[in-house]
Amino acid sequence: MSKHPYAQKVSAMLRMALLSVGFTGAALAGPFEPVKYVNGLAITQFELDQRIQFMTLLRQPGDIPTQSMTALIDDRIKQSLAKQYDFTLPPEAIQQGLEEFASQANLTADQFVTELGKGGVDKQTFRDFVASGLLWREVVRAKLGPTVTISEADIDRALAGNAPLGAMKVHLAEIVLEAKGAGRGPALEKAHQLELDLRAGADFATLARKNSVGPSARSGGMMDWLLLSQLEPDAAVAVRRLPPGGVSDPVVLEDRVVIYQMQETKQEQLPPGTNKVVDYAELLLTDDGKQATKIRNTVQSCDDLYTIAADMPAGRLTRQTVAISQVPRDVSGILMTLDPGESSAALTRGGYRVFVMLCRRGMPETDQPSRDEVRIQLTNQRLGTLAEIYLDELRADAIITDP
Repeated sequence: MSKHPYAQKVSAMLRMALLSVGFTGAALAGPFEPVKYVNGLAITQFELDQRIQFMTLLRQPGDIPTQSMTALIDDRIKQSLAKQYDFTLPPEAIQQGLEEFASQANLTADQFVTELGKGGVDKQTFRDFVASGLLWREVVRAKLGPTVTISEADIDRALAGNAPLGAMKVHLAEIVLEAKGAGRGPALEKAHQLELDLRAGADFATLARKNSVGPSARSGGMMDWLLLSQLEPDAAVAVRRLPPGGVSDPVVLEDRVVIYQMQETKQEQLPPGTNKVVDYAELLLTDDGKQATKIRNTVQSCDDLYTIAADMPAGRLTRQTVAISQVPRDVSGILMTLDPGESSAALTRGGYRVFVMLCRRGMPETDQPSRDEVRIQLTNQRLGTLAEIYLDELRADAIITDP
């Protein structure tokens, strides 16, 4: 489940809120009397009070009572649709959702429920809140998913244009074997035996404590979260597609052999401008611009320039990927006006006309998500937009009445 905005620093918020927030229980209706009907489904005063308290503890800004009623109405609309199409969630899916939500506050679901309970919020309120979101996600995927198509060109544009994509973070466990000099062969042999043991069902943490020489050995090989790009390239390739619980083949690094186990993955939105680079090419021409026009009509990407430059003296074509701050000022001004694949021949330098072409703008390639990851992210973005439109339509058609 994607990271929920209410879950930010929620553990600290809950503890602070418990010192100052009382239970919002004053109501004209009895606690279990309906206060609203949505498509024949009741919202009780108790549910409203609970949602108000829940949002209060999470320090939701704005008019919390109004937002709470609106959210409960939306929940009933979603439940009504799910019932219409016979959508249900297995208990294990709901439990996983509770754990994922609570993990954003570095708590287990049980710990999160305990903190909520101190503020008068019932476990069922938390469960209903999470289950509604999960159920809606399944409905949206089933009904709207088939209408979303992401083309290869969409992915190319997202990667080249630095669309707001996340960077992949991984939570790994490791078994590190020293492999210096003559010890490399024995280390690799031992790693293959450990791999066989793991695939036969041996406990990774136990083997890590017993065999690993890494600093994580004491914790069963458990590492901190890190960006995939922070791993050495061979390690990143080995773990990128591992499912949770999956074990990598032994990875031979400079002075060690490592076996990784994937714990979790997630996408993290990087701050705007983080590590932003430009990939651009410069081709030096000797005419008054006619050649530049011909080249512009011939090439579609920077790679095509290598064919053009093959018939020119060496050194006429240069291509580099650098941080935006490192681009010469006369070139950076031109690049700011270009989209990937576009070019300009307005610059002259040392008797040459400089054909400048923007190849790519965005994160370094080591920080970029894979094409499959981009496809998933773009699909989710489009589904999110369609889901909002769909929910607006359902609200307009819903029958909402007072008791």
